[in-house]
Amino acid sequence: MLAIIASAVLAGCAGTPGPGQTGYPFNLDGSYTGRVFFAGDPFDATLDLDTSGDGAVQGTFRVSAPVSISGPVEGVIVDNLLRLTISYRSPGGCDGSMEGVLTIEPGGETVEGPVTVRDCGEPIAGRLGFRRRSGDPDDTRPQGTKR
Repeated sequence: MLAIIASAVLAGCAGTPGPGQTGYPFNLDGSYTGRVFFAGDPFDATLDLDTSGDGAVQGTFRVSAPVSISGPVEGVIVDNLLRLTISYRSPGGCDGSMEGVLTIEPGGETVEGPVTVRDCGEPIAGRLGFRRRSGDPDDTRPQGTKR
């Protein structure tokens, strides 16, 4: 009887991988390029991301044009969604944050969705859209695997 219970427990633990685990199709790892849109204006940007074994995401966000800002990224993956917060200092000298829930394409190739920006003035609605950089070492990994 004990052998049957042990087999059932082990089988349950060997199920479908979760966020951050090898084989999970929505992990985000590597360098991404894309754009941030506010009031229709595009800002070129990059994301460098790493997903840990518990689904937590950390990294760096950078906008290069028409202004230059950067800051740390923190978030968590739940199913095919990334809830993220980006902290930064705006060109006007205010501390700012960008928060949103983004949709992840299977394989972690793209991530996009709405965000809200809060810094010097009233909150502003925007949109982020990123694609894994071609030639990134993670670009050649089998779908959903970690580095």
